[in-house]
Amino acid sequence: MKKATISYLFVLQLYVNSVAVAQQAILSEKRLSIFTLGDSNGTFPYSWPQQLRQALPNAHVYNISKSGRTVGFLNLGDSTLNSLMVIDQNLKKASESTGSSPYDFIVIELGTNDAKAVFADRQQEVPANLEKLIRSIQNCPYAALKKAKIVIVSPPPYGTKAEATEKYAGGGQRVKAMGESFKQVAQRNDCFFVSGFAIPGLDIETMTADGLHLDANGSRKLIEPIVSLLLN
Repeated sequence: MKKATISYLFVLQLYVNSVAVAQQAILSEKRLSIFTLGDSNGTFPYSWPQQLRQALPNAHVYNISKSGRTVGFLNLGDSTLNSLMVIDQNLKKASESTGSSPYDFIVIELGTNDAKAVFADRQQEVPANLEKLIRSIQNCPYAALKKAKIVIVSPPPYGTKAEATEKYAGGGQRVKAMGESFKQVAQRNDCFFVSGFAIPGLDIETMTADGLHLDANGSRKLIEPIVSLLLN
């Protein structure tokens, strides 16, 4: 068997296993409308927004996540990755997606890319940018979003594989600090908070291939405290 074929089959098996895990458990039949906003960890077939859909099969989950997205930095020279710069158009899309039905929750999981080494000297801007983002949402003109409760999820840890790279060096301490500052921002702005840095059972070393992107097991662990908030 050719090496390329073996590699393809291996990747395919990983995908099948991930999807199987993602489809395991329904946590509630409750009907909810949820808008999710994240980075690359929200984009995969087994990502945390997809896990929410599996756990809450009667919920409407509208996901606008994008690889490379930050809270408020110009990442990779792409303005569409800066949440602050595109929040108005994303809120408009979310409003149009649900029609006249109001959202119950907006779940925001960002910060991993704001912790990149290139932004190391600008970390004091991150919680301030998050606060601006929250207030843009709370003051938006769209009726469907007006009463939605916001859930802030701080970024998960960096694994050793990620921190060993120049791009993400030192990011572990930066996302840890975000967990503390994001909690304060959430409290000041009447939002729920979930510490992605301290999720019970989430092992960043074994639940990522690269120390950064959660696999199906890690994504499943990430949503457990989120779902608990949504159902209470």
